[in-house]
Amino acid sequence: MNFNLTTTPEEEAFRREVSDFLKAELNEELRRQHALDKGLGPEARAFNRKIGQKGWLGLGWPEEYGGSGGSLIYEVILIQEFARHEAHIPNEIARYMAGPTILHFGSEEMKKEFLPKIVAGEIEFGLGYTEPPAGSDLVAMQMRAVEEGDYFVIDGQKTFNTESHYADYHWLAAKTNPKGPRHESISLFVVDQRAPGIDIRPLETLGGERTNEVYYDNVKVPKSRLVGEKNKGFFYMVNALNYERLALFQMERLFPTLNRLIQYIKETRRNGVLLADDPVVRNKLAQLVVEAEVGKCLEYKALSMLLDGRIDYEAGVVKLFGSELRQRLCYKAMEILGQFGLLEEDSPWVPLKGEIARLCRASVVDTIGGGTSEIIRNITAMRGLRLPRK
Repeated sequence: MNFNLTTTPEEEAFRREVSDFLKAELNEELRRQHALDKGLGPEARAFNRKIGQKGWLGLGWPEEYGGSGGSLIYEVILIQEFARHEAHIPNEIARYMAGPTILHFGSEEMKKEFLPKIVAGEIEFGLGYTEPPAGSDLVAMQMRAVEEGDYFVIDGQKTFNTESHYADYHWLAAKTNPKGPRHESISLFVVDQRAPGIDIRPLETLGGERTNEVYYDNVKVPKSRLVGEKNKGFFYMVNALNYERLALFQMERLFPTLNRLIQYIKETRRNGVLLADDPVVRNKLAQLVVEAEVGKCLEYKALSMLLDGRIDYEAGVVKLFGSELRQRLCYKAMEILGQFGLLEEDSPWVPLKGEIARLCRASVVDTIGGGTSEIIRNITAMRGLRLPRK
């Protein structure tokens, strides 16, 4: 099935331009230099600046802040083409979380300070939402930001700050009204990631990527770095979630791995029989292909609703289905590959260059980051099916 949201010659020309650029510029090292693999190295930073020079990081943003205009459909095309070419925009947090929130809710001073740098691909943000006791329950966070003169003084701990060891800024949520209603107690801040009092400690994950614990000890943050209004942070985070989930998880990203698996099955024999002729293997593969097409249907429905400005819980459904499908893809592929699939990518005998074992480990976080599957199921039940909270 060939899905394509583009309808005009101009949109199709833009899609071809992005595709041609990625074919010319990408290599395997660049594909893996992003938050969930090797991290942002010099090559990815240079690549990001090239994207910025093309004007693609400012799509839909006003020219006065460095943007290049264009409608939301162009941003969707950009994201899709990056997914098709198995690449990530290196500064995803800056472009798809911090930037849009600053654009819509930040002060004029903050817009002029940060948006042109994001558009140019010059800065990256680490995400500071999750805390050890709270997990996905954002309103349960305990980090405190207390007003003192011209500053907020912040103390507390964040965990799973994946970009913090190389990011320039921390996109931080903290309690500014701990005695108020839980949904009106959080504020958002832009914090210099190397400010005095910040301690960044590494956490190595099952997927092989580095994430971090970040500790704040009496960290002074100027009031000018408060994003929007005080105590409105939860609203800002929720407002960005639908866009974030559709921007950071594309079904198209599953298909290159699936196609390589299909090719492997067509070429590989086990006990003298092609894997492609094994009915058990064919059944597993057929199930994956059908589910992948279902996922694309869900995604395109959500994208069309996003373009119309009427999306609600549907983006969460896409993230839920897609993240769990990626895990099923990895596990079924591992069953098909057998024992050789357990080998790591540096082994000369490993099939598919070890990507299945690597993805099996990396996909664990898929059903946690951006909202756990349990949380999204609850939201879908209440908003989509109108089921009672209790």
